[in-house]
Amino acid sequence: MKKKILAFILLIAIFLCLCSCSKQDRNSTFSIQFIDVGQGDGALVECDDHYMLIDGGDISAGDKVYNVLKENGIQHLDILVVSHLHTDHYGGLMKALTYASTIDIMLCNSDYSKTETFRMFEHELGINGASITIPADGDAYELGSAIVEVVDVSSEEDNDSLVLIITYGDTKFLFTGDIEDSAQARIAEKFQSESDEVYKIDLIKMPHHGSYTGTLYNFLRTFMPDYAIISVGTGNPYGHPHQETLDLLDSKTWKPMLYRTDRDGDIIVKSNGRELSVETSK
Repeated sequence: MKKKILAFILLIAIFLCLCSCSKQDRNSTFSIQFIDVGQGDGALVECDDHYMLIDGGDISAGDKVYNVLKENGIQHLDILVVSHLHTDHYGGLMKALTYASTIDIMLCNSDYSKTETFRMFEHELGINGASITIPADGDAYELGSAIVEVVDVSSEEDNDSLVLIITYGDTKFLFTGDIEDSAQARIAEKFQSESDEVYKIDLIKMPHHGSYTGTLYNFLRTFMPDYAIISVGTGNPYGHPHQETLDLLDSKTWKPMLYRTDRDGDIIVKSNGRELSVETSK
């Protein structure tokens, strides 16, 4: 009899726990808006009413990023990320930060550039009471119930970038900035050495606007993402995305869902912690 009573109590406890977890899941939110900033990068991440902005396009994209923040009423950023100090990744932030006027932490892989644009950007950060923090590999930050993990911080080569993995529930998102051969090889080797299995990523923001490198195949096969986002401008002078990259993403053995800002406009990805849904503005 006692065993039956204990079993009954245990079942009730499990039921209440499941109800509690279900309620928490329903109240939790996660989305990424890949902003069509032209030939550049820009993404707004939201989790449980906490916000992170990753890059902001070139100066010409300032109004677009400003309007995205204003439309969503985002005057406070928990985290601001500049993947690296090229103007097509931070130039638009100078206008955007006149709306989002408070920043808890600002992350970048470097804190110095010789350009006048960077001096203007640094001045705007100062007005907002922020300064650049260079994190270390493995550092992690909370964004609501999501975790933002630093994968790579190198700034030794021109397109080296701050690389991040965002985890929300069972879903993972990889942001790669503009990384090229050496960084791709280094990151792939790191994750391959840690496990014999694929380190599964649900979505990747493709490196360097869809540029092709000799290491890209091995890099992508390390993570096997189900979705790939290319942030790129229409008719750009660099030929991005490269046809070799598009061919790689359209292989017979592995074919992620591909979205491009030049073709699809703003791309909004939502996660319930288990699976993703995607909407586009075009």
